[in-house]
This record gives sequence, C-alpha cells and structure tokens, in this order.
Amino acid sequence: MKLALATVAGFAAAATAQTVIDLGGIGVDGFSPTVFTVNQTDHGPLDTIDFDISVDAISPSWGSEINITLTHLPSGYSFNADGDDADFSDDGPADFLFGWDNTSGLFSFSGSVDVSGTGPADTFGTWEIRLSDDFDDAGTDHIYRDGSTVTINKIPAPAGLALLGLGGLVATRRRR
Repeated sequence: MKLALATVAGFAAAATAQTVIDLGGIGVDGFSPTVFTVNQTDHGPLDTIDFDISVDAISPSWGSEINITLTHLPSGYSFNADGDDADFSDDGPADFLFGWDNTSGLFSFSGSVDVSGTGPADTFGTWEIRLSDDFDDAGTDHIYRDGSTVTINKIPAPAGLALLGLGGLVATRRRR
C-alpha cells in the first residue's frame, strides 16, 4: 500500500509540474527591461502559460505599454504577451492578450493560454523572463503587485503516466 501511495503521490507531482514565476513587487523602467532567469526542473512539452497579474501603470505610463516575454533558452522558443500593441512588430499570437487601455492606473489579467504543440518539445532548463515597457517615462513605468504570477505548465512525461498505471495495479492487487 505504501508503494501505491508513493507512486500516486509521485504522479500527482509530475502531473502538476510547473514553474511559478513571482512578479510581485518588481518595478519596470522603460529605459531598460528587467531580465532574470528561472529553471524548470521537470521534463515534458509545454502545455499552457497561466497569467494572474495586477500591474500599477504609473502616470504618464500606460497599461498598453506593458510587455512580458518568456524565452526557453535551450530551444529559443519565445512567447510575448503585452498590454495592447497596434504595430504588431514585436508580437506573435499573444498580441492584444491583456487588452489594457492607453491610460495609467491598475490593470489586472487572469487567464491561461494554450500553447501546446507550439512550444519546446521539452520545457526543462532555463527560461529568461523579460519585463519591459514600450516607452521610457521618467523613472519607474509600472510595478507588479504582490501575488502577480506567470506559470509555465508542462504536459507530464510518459514515465509519470506509467507510474500512475503501476500504482493503480499495485493498489488493486493489494486490496484482493
């Protein structure tokens, strides 16, 4: 029974393998982007990118100028989400994702983007996070509020599914 529980617990961890990126408290100046890296320690193809963010666009900066770009460094895959960009020059399928206005103030977005089949075959490794603003106003242009996150989700590796099946067999056999 212990083996079955350990196996199921192991699968549950693999099934929800994700990298949560905390943006809370990060301020961005349009003069230079804020860039940092995070590591995804689980293997598997990209599934969804989830956003749960609140941003204060400080006057005279606008919500429409805000950009978040995620780049998987080993593969070069890149995903850009922005407030609202009419020129389409720097965006792919996520253009207009947030749909924020050309005003300052508090902007929020919560949602998931299905990128399965378009991203890297394996999400394992280093991801570069680039937070930027399309226009350089004096000082900080926007600040991410506490609790703002971007989550990179992956499809569980086939080995995880095999472990679940094995756990189910062991649990069933022990009950008989």
